[in-house]
Amino acid sequence: MKKSSGRRFLLFIFVSILALIFVPSTASLSETSAPYWFHQGSFVEYKAVSYHRIGGGFVFNASGVPVAVTGPNITVVFKVLNITGDIARVRVTLSVSTGNVAVAPVTVLYPTNGTFKPFWNASDVINVTRMPNNITRVVLKSLTVGGEYEIKLSNGWVYDLHGNPYGHTVLWDGFTKNETFALYYGKRVVITEVKIINATLNTYYSSFPKPNLLVHSTHVVAPDGQISFFDAFYSPGYRICLSFIMDPIPDFHAVGIYGFMWTDDRALAIDEKLTKNGKIVNGVWPQGVILANATLGESTTPAVSSPGPSKARYLLPVAVGIAVVAGLVTYRRGR
Repeated sequence: MKKSSGRRFLLFIFVSILALIFVPSTASLSETSAPYWFHQGSFVEYKAVSYHRIGGGFVFNASGVPVAVTGPNITVVFKVLNITGDIARVRVTLSVSTGNVAVAPVTVLYPTNGTFKPFWNASDVINVTRMPNNITRVVLKSLTVGGEYEIKLSNGWVYDLHGNPYGHTVLWDGFTKNETFALYYGKRVVITEVKIINATLNTYYSSFPKPNLLVHSTHVVAPDGQISFFDAFYSPGYRICLSFIMDPIPDFHAVGIYGFMWTDDRALAIDEKLTKNGKIVNGVWPQGVILANATLGESTTPAVSSPGPSKARYLLPVAVGIAVVAGLVTYRRGR
């Protein structure tokens, strides 16, 4: 073989190696099926603690009556009740609470209506006030709302118990730019950005090493004129949502909760305290309601296999070895 042929062969091997480097692994960021930790009995908990009178709020459809809820602190729990075939039934509960009801109470506003039946505990009521414009204001110690809905495991889409679709669950990733994320009052909401965050993210549950993901959507306009957009952080290794901050949230829409928006102050205070004490802060905290607890251990019947290192990482050293050996053999034959 001539030297020129040997060089062409080496060039072919080199180009092949470059191709292998940029071949995406089978664990694609756009994988939409349920992650390994999502199984019957599993749960995910998020929380936000505010040092202000109002940390956030939402509107809950209580038997056709819109009930506006605000408060300083919130805990959100998703629990998988059962799985039948490709469908999981999930219960979500939102518990709003306060550390000081005199300073930062839980407040409920609803249209004064003779047919409306309060769904909160009477023992939690501090006072009730009739306001102008036919509005009733109730001050509470705490309030819990929620409901059940379904998730299709193969694609992550959320449905209410009547089969109406609302969009992709926020619980795990699998988003692609320009794809439909949610159906908000019948309007299509699109993912505008799936960005890799080269930083470790801290949560109340644990720290998740880099890289992580930021997912962003087009904005939505609620019937009351409120403008918001989906912003959430994800761990691609565990395929779990680390935090979310505001509407649209299909999992909430399926149980009649709209206009959700909440912020957390405690996480920032933790970092500030560490800094004042001269300690190094490792990682950053995401915004919104932050992961606080979860069943991320191995399941006996996982929906998909537990995430592990991609087999693609072994292709490069193997290819390099083959290229070196083949190149040497070719070169020697050509001499």
